[in-house]
Amino acid sequence: MKRSLLLIFICSVLGSTSSLSYGQSIYDSLWIHKASSIFHKIDTGKYSGNSDGNINIIYDSVKTLTLDFKSSAAELSIVQDRGQIYDNSTKRYFTSTTSGKTFLKYDTYALANFLTIVFNHEHYSVGSIDGACDTPMRGLTFNYRHENNTEYLTLTATESLELTTADHLVQSQDINYGEANKLAKSITLKKGSRIILRISK
Repeated sequence: MKRSLLLIFICSVLGSTSSLSYGQSIYDSLWIHKASSIFHKIDTGKYSGNSDGNINIIYDSVKTLTLDFKSSAAELSIVQDRGQIYDNSTKRYFTSTTSGKTFLKYDTYALANFLTIVFNHEHYSVGSIDGACDTPMRGLTFNYRHENNTEYLTLTATESLELTTADHLVQSQDINYGEANKLAKSITLKKGSRIILRISK
């Protein structure tokens, strides 16, 4: 009975919106939920599966586009953190649209996460894996469920999110964030966008 009540509480936390207050009990619940992943204690490896769903983006300030991920190939790469300071590994998910022209990458380490959409050959991203790695991005919920040896990770935009090319510019052009932000392009991931990553263990 206690376990059922706890699961109900976790689901209500993950389904909430930007009004969410990040108190200690919420962090604990997020950790418990993330620990329910069948890959949580695995330190290294590569696993395959597929994705489903669609995401809606705004680009060039006014243009809108729906990106379809129906039955696209997906993979999970687990990269070990040998120091295991905050987590045993980084989980890196990767998939593409059915057309194969746009790519989606999702990294998670401890409670921090990082989303990248490669659109028109530009790398747009949001999130942070830095510092104490205990702050998941607001506006994107994650939900792990599994059936036998297949896990379903659902990512849902509960509010619109701006993704920019700033991080990629810092890495690729060896410039600081101030300069990168001046040069960066952006797209908006619209509220309601959802993608499911099905990965087999």
